[in-house]
Amino acid sequence: MRILRPVIGVAVAGALLAAAGCGGSDDKGGTGSAGGTGGSNASTIKLLVISQLQAAAFSFPEIEDGARAAAEAINAAGGVNGHKIQIDACNDQGDPNVAGTCARKAVQQHYAAVVPPTELYSASILPLLEAAKIPAIGSAPLTPPDFTSPVSFPIAGGNPLDYGGVGFAAGKTGCKTAGIIRDTAAAVDQSTTAITRGAKAAGTTISTTVKLAGTSPDFSSPVSQIVSANVDCLLVAEQPAAVAKIVGAVRQSAKPTLPIYTAAVAFPSALVQALGPAANGVIVNGSVQVPSATATPQFWADMTKYRPQAAKSTSAFLAWAGVQIVKDVAGPANASDGPSLLAAMNKASNITIEGLAQPLNYSAPPKDTEFTRVFATSNFAWKINNGSYEPLFDGKPQDVSAVLRSSS
Repeated sequence: MRILRPVIGVAVAGALLAAAGCGGSDDKGGTGSAGGTGGSNASTIKLLVISQLQAAAFSFPEIEDGARAAAEAINAAGGVNGHKIQIDACNDQGDPNVAGTCARKAVQQHYAAVVPPTELYSASILPLLEAAKIPAIGSAPLTPPDFTSPVSFPIAGGNPLDYGGVGFAAGKTGCKTAGIIRDTAAAVDQSTTAITRGAKAAGTTISTTVKLAGTSPDFSSPVSQIVSANVDCLLVAEQPAAVAKIVGAVRQSAKPTLPIYTAAVAFPSALVQALGPAANGVIVNGSVQVPSATATPQFWADMTKYRPQAAKSTSAFLAWAGVQIVKDVAGPANASDGPSLLAAMNKASNITIEGLAQPLNYSAPPKDTEFTRVFATSNFAWKINNGSYEPLFDGKPQDVSAVLRSSS
């Protein structure tokens, strides 16, 4: 398991499409520049979506849909200073070597930016983009290069902020002593450290930590250990399927109402719906809004109009938001290629996109943290109730920046 599987391991329901490989395609009905045709065209701002769009382990085809919906809406409104946005896509197929091929395509075909919302293999991508001065815009940072590369411009707080917020939300909602159930993978060490930092910042003590592989069929034993420790709440750093098993085990335990906290990306809407009433009371958090018609109205409208069959997921939202940032930054700077857009991104501040917890300031990378490319510092929190995500803290984002500092 690599670093981000616990963070984003959401399997797409139903049969997976055949692996698409690299290359622009327009099999989803895109028109004009948003559809993508490859090649060079001075009248377009070329963006390449790189992600695990289709693969055996898990797939996020809606990432391409989110980027295309944004571009088509922008192009319909006149584009960016008259330039149309062109979206092409390169499926990394869950393979770091293919991810590198995608990055080489971005360099060789002179894309202005890469949009990598959910990318496991940034180590195969970002060094190539750095050399070519091509920015990567719109990710949830997941692996070490995302947190340090000078061409990385994430939107979300990623693993440290999302899981740090798990511990922070627990403390702020009254949990004084907590237990953790986490995956055995070394990659989850970062998630557990973040949870512990967040809990400490909010006054919560971690008394018990239990490890079990996310692929395990039964979580009744670790849940029993947590319940026997007489903690006030349970904090979870596991894959979505494992989170579902843990929730079920808690509901069957001697303490069925034990409060459960996890990251929103590990407890997606499809899982919430599948669990039904058992999901009630689970508290989740994240650095971007859970997409909805009220929380992210323009995203919802663009997806409904231009990609009505696609999942309106957080991954799709990140891709959509990445394209919006390109529009907002490239327009005033009249930037249409990689180096000029990178220069403009490094000067960009007060980036305000719907669904974000706070404006982003890319002109001032944080200095007092090990995560020098994490620009988000606040999280939303929700409690699940009858299939809905009900906002906590009056819907106001909470500052959890303390979890990004190793001294916390």
